[in-house]
Amino acid sequence: MVGPLDGIRVVEVASFLAAPSSAALMADMGATVIKIEPPDGDTFRGNRAHLHVSAKTNYVFEVDNRGKQSLALDLGKTAAQDALHRLIATADIFITNLTSKRTEKYRIDFETLKQVHPTLVYAHLVGYSSTGIDSERPGFDSTAFWARSGVMGLMGEVGAPAVQSRPGQGDHPTGVNLLAATLAALRLKEQTGLPQKAEVSLLRTGLWTIATDMQLAMNLPNGVPSRFNRQTHGLLIRSAYETKDKRWIMLTMHNVPKHWPRLCGALARPDWSIDSRFATNAGMLEHGTEIVEELQAEFKSKTLSEWASLLDKNECIWAPAASLDEIATDPVIVEQEAIKTLEDVSGKEYRIISTPFHIQDADVAPRKRAPLVGEHNYEVLIEAGFSEAEITELAADGIFSSEH
Repeated sequence: MVGPLDGIRVVEVASFLAAPSSAALMADMGATVIKIEPPDGDTFRGNRAHLHVSAKTNYVFEVDNRGKQSLALDLGKTAAQDALHRLIATADIFITNLTSKRTEKYRIDFETLKQVHPTLVYAHLVGYSSTGIDSERPGFDSTAFWARSGVMGLMGEVGAPAVQSRPGQGDHPTGVNLLAATLAALRLKEQTGLPQKAEVSLLRTGLWTIATDMQLAMNLPNGVPSRFNRQTHGLLIRSAYETKDKRWIMLTMHNVPKHWPRLCGALARPDWSIDSRFATNAGMLEHGTEIVEELQAEFKSKTLSEWASLLDKNECIWAPAASLDEIATDPVIVEQEAIKTLEDVSGKEYRIISTPFHIQDADVAPRKRAPLVGEHNYEVLIEAGFSEAEITELAADGIFSSEH
C-alpha cells in the first residue's frame, strides 16, 4: 500500500498542539514532515514533564509530532532564516501557528515565502485571525475554541460551575480542520499553478462545532439554546441518567413515537408506553418533566451492566460514559486499530492514538516516534541541497544553537 501523501514535503514552524497535530496526520499519510524548532525545543516538549520523569518520554508530545524530522534553528539569526528559505523552496506545504507579526519578524509570512516558492501552499493556524481585530491576541484552545466561541457557555448543568475543556480538546479538531483546508489548497494549487494560503482559526472551528445551536440563536430569538437542566429538560430520551453503581448512561433517541416504547420496554414500564402524554415529540416536550424523577429512579435501580443488556435487547440508542481504561480496551477501538504501538528512542514500545480516519487500500497510520530536538539537522540540510562546507559554516554561525 502507498501513503496518500507519499512524495509531499512539509515544513512546520509551530508549537503546542493544533498546527503540529495537522502536520502529524500528514506524516501518517506518508508526507515527509520537517519540524523547525528552536535549539531548546518546542515549548510543548516540557508539557506535564513531572508525569514523565520515570518514562523519559513525553507521550503527549509524541501524538502530535510522530513521524517527523527535527531541524533546530535559531530563527532570530538572519543566516537561519536564509537557510529556512532554501529548505522551504524544496517543500510543497509550509505550516505555522505564529502570529502575523512574528511571521514577518522571521521572514516566513506568506508574501515573503511565495517569492521564495512561487507554488507554495501556506497553511496558517491562528487563534482568532491573521489580520484585523485580535490578529495578535494569543489564543489557546481553552480560550479561543472553548470559551470565546460559545461552547463553554453551553456546557454543563444549569447552576453548576463553568466546565473547563480537556487538554487539546479544541486543538485536535482544529488540526483536522487545518488538514482539510491545506489539502484543498494543495488541490487548488495543482489546478491553478499559483501559491495558495489556507487559514484556520481555533475560534471559527469552535463555532462550527456548535453550529446547530448558533443557527437557532441567530434565527429564532425565542429559542436560544442554553445549558441543560435535567429537571426541566423535556426530551427525556435524549438525556443522561445515573445507574445504581454510579455510572452514567447517555440516551439519544429523537423519534419519540418510535423510541419511547422501546425504552419503556427496557424499563419494564408498559404504562408509560401507552400514556398519551408521552406519545409524541410535542407531548414529551410538554409533559416529560412530570416523570423526570421517576425515570431517574428507574435507572438507579440497576447497574450499568444490567442496563446494557436490557437497552440493547430493546434496540435503544445509548452509550455508557466510558472511562479511559474502558476506551483503551473497547472492542471497536481494538478492531479498528485506533490505538497503535511505536518504539521510543530507547526501543521501548508505547501506545499512541492512531490517525482518526481510514482510507481503504492506503497506508495511513503513525509510522515512527517523534524526533529529538535537532535530531535530523544534518540529514535535512543535505537532502535540501546544502553542501558539507555550507553546513559547517552555518554551524559556526551558531544557527543550530542558542548559545552563540
